[in-house]
Amino acid sequence: MRKLKIRLTSLFIVIILMMSIPTVVYAWMTYVEEKSLVTINAGEIDITTYANEQITIDQIDLIDLTYVDYQNDFILDQSGTLDIIASNLRIDILASEQSVSIKHHIQLIDNSSQVGLLYFIIYEGMNVGEAYTLQSDYHALMSTIILGLTVKEDQLAAIEAYNLDVLDQMAAETLNAGDMLTFQIVFWGDHDEAPDPMIFLDQIYSLSMIIDVINSKGEVA
Repeated sequence: MRKLKIRLTSLFIVIILMMSIPTVVYAWMTYVEEKSLVTINAGEIDITTYANEQITIDQIDLIDLTYVDYQNDFILDQSGTLDIIASNLRIDILASEQSVSIKHHIQLIDNSSQVGLLYFIIYEGMNVGEAYTLQSDYHALMSTIILGLTVKEDQLAAIEAYNLDVLDQMAAETLNAGDMLTFQIVFWGDHDEAPDPMIFLDQIYSLSMIIDVINSKGEVA
């Protein structure tokens, strides 16, 4: 799995793939299937910016997701394969050696008109290193999040609240020069909520990620 890497520095110029453009970045992502598992291949994106700017990574397209039966596969994991059929994306936010101390407010926005996207955001930690192995016990995590809840709507609300809590946790972290914050997003499709069963495998979910970069002396909105 390759990573979408976001590099942050304290310079005044925004440089993206050798182009000087505003602080809007478009990332095109595709899935490749390998040994029956689906992963994301993402080209590396380098962003040079400074505190008090907003970065938008747009058009994160999720194609060929593995669809699961919500109750039997996602909740009960009867086949024991939920963890290995997940699609995941690792994201590193790296402060350069010249950066002032910074914080980040991250929003993940589902742009799709169709329902049925299941996902967790997992905060991996600060300065875990390039070779760090991401958490992969997704079903155990999900079981903890929905503990005691039996109604699907309540379970989905609990997952959404968990994701927001993770984003708040990362927003509280201060990155000093050279620090790296790492998180992953894990995806499945909900077969019960899929569109027309004849075409649901062609469904594309599109996400945007907005990152507000602020000086650590300020407030994260």
